[in-house]
Amino acid sequence: MRTLALLFLLSPLWLMATMAHAVTVIAADVPPFVIRSQQGAPSGMAIEVLEEAARRLHEPLTIEMMPLARALIQTRHRPDVLLLPPVRSPQRASQLLWIVPLLEEAFVLVSDQRHHADPLFVKTLSALTPAPTIGAMRGSYGESLIQPIPGIQVERVAEEISNASKLARGRIQGWAVAWNSARYNQQQAGLPLANLVRGQTLQRTAIYLAAHPDFSPAEATRWRKTIQGMRRDGSLARILKQYDYQAP
Repeated sequence: MRTLALLFLLSPLWLMATMAHAVTVIAADVPPFVIRSQQGAPSGMAIEVLEEAARRLHEPLTIEMMPLARALIQTRHRPDVLLLPPVRSPQRASQLLWIVPLLEEAFVLVSDQRHHADPLFVKTLSALTPAPTIGAMRGSYGESLIQPIPGIQVERVAEEISNASKLARGRIQGWAVAWNSARYNQQQAGLPLANLVRGQTLQRTAIYLAAHPDFSPAEATRWRKTIQGMRRDGSLARILKQYDYQAP
């Protein structure tokens, strides 16, 4: 009886200890890296990589989905959360803790062959008449890369799939976007991949697992080492292959 009573007393403590290790992940809705599901849990390249890492670490995950701009703001005010899938930029470098790169990516200028068959280049954009309109997702790295370009108009949207549709209809002349995101959203919009014309690479970069600068260094190291181990044993590459990932 005494043993049973002791177990009842210890059970809440055990549950509290288990719950203390639960990790909250702020996941920005940026397909195919993070894909919101109409029913059930989110998916995507970055989500599946993190879920496999969590399985190896025996860590339960709580995933909060939100738009990219909001996800970046939320993470800057919450020191105990992880963030997927930001791109490291000079402007963001000091704002986040960059735990580990998940995959390489290229941000490119994309056009539709039916409206602009020649690849787009920054140096030729200003020569186009009328001034070309370039689509970008609000808060994205693609947006920050095209903002300094003279002689263009930037049209911002909440989701990249809107840019795929606008490009197909000729409402925008170009699209500043991660190449794998362009390909995924083109297909989600029911449009042929063959219509996409890949132009200038604005920048090669990486998609990261990040966190608030005050996130626990010890925890960050655990996640970094686990994901690096996944890279070495090939499991990270196998996850990316499922999404038809194209390395830059």
